[in-house]
Amino acid sequence: MSDNDLDILNALTVDVEDWYHICAVGDYLPQDKWDAYEVRVTKTVERVLEMLDRHGTKVTFFVLGYVAEHHPDLVERIYENGHEVATHGTFHQRIFEMTPDEFRKDLRRSMAVLEKITGERPIGYRAPEWSITRETLWAYDILVEERFLYDSSTVPLTCMGDRALPRWPSKVTTAAGELLEFPASTMRCLWENLPFTGGLPMRMSPYWFIVEGIKKANRMGYPAMVYTHPWEFDDHPPKLELPFRRRFMHDYLMKSTPRKVEALLARFRFGPIREVLGLDRGSA
Repeated sequence: MSDNDLDILNALTVDVEDWYHICAVGDYLPQDKWDAYEVRVTKTVERVLEMLDRHGTKVTFFVLGYVAEHHPDLVERIYENGHEVATHGTFHQRIFEMTPDEFRKDLRRSMAVLEKITGERPIGYRAPEWSITRETLWAYDILVEERFLYDSSTVPLTCMGDRALPRWPSKVTTAAGELLEFPASTMRCLWENLPFTGGLPMRMSPYWFIVEGIKKANRMGYPAMVYTHPWEFDDHPPKLELPFRRRFMHDYLMKSTPRKVEALLARFRFGPIREVLGLDRGSA
């Protein structure tokens, strides 16, 4: 039962990628070798689905087009379980590594395969590594032109996105039209914003700190967003030979993720982004 007095619906999202889909490590895990690597995403997604079923919760899965092309049955299972299927692009490239034309091509390829599997055009997008920044705002125009209704690709941090970016869901206006942006949830600390609801920041944050951060956002009238990855639910993850910084970001305290996400599911109300933002299936 929720202990949130306001009973606000928060968002929970899953970035569906396999263990080797890591940004900026092409010298260690080159894309032309991906097909030869061990497939672990099918088993790890099943664990996530089982956890969500236990709590009767529907969420948003941002599915990588590469995964969808190789495992359409997995995407079908996600969709048939009542979860929202959105896109995470095709090849897990950060937006600032692509030209606008390359971004559109990557986006369209992922959209096409997901729509073919589910029969529904995705309305949400998430860029790898929160890579919509002040320098890549041109991506919003393309997302609107491609009929997306929301994006979840920003983080208001000095070192990663831009501290001046909005901290809460907000409307973005472009020459092509409007869409909604749902940024990574952060807590204000002095002059900086601290992420705490996913990835390495959630793994490093004490559980009580995460709970208090979500409750604070809800008391202010905003939904929080928790995000996770299937590879964080792997009992025996492959050993990665990566630069220390990347290995630390990927592996550190990984075993804490399933425990924390499950506890949050028992404590708060969660739903897919499209529901949290009030977007129904007929809007696309």
